[in-house]
Amino acid sequence: MMNGDNNPYSIAVFAILIEGTIIKAPKELIDEQHPQLYKDFDFMDFFLFAFSDPAKHIDSGEQLHAFASLSPPISN
Repeated sequence: MMNGDNNPYSIAVFAILIEGTIIKAPKELIDEQHPQLYKDFDFMDFFLFAFSDPAKHIDSGEQLHAFASLSPPISN
């Protein structure tokens, strides 16, 4: 919250994970009642997909879902 006559400043901070970083669900959150739904994935693979030509036609909120659908769900 800004008060007074000062000009507000904003700064954009972006994070890109180190190449080779694997995104996965923490093991303590996975059990018989809450199985892992998707395979672990390499962040850079997703990042490159998100800016690829096929992904340009997908709503940004749906890109992770689209990427995950490229990798079949984990079978139980």
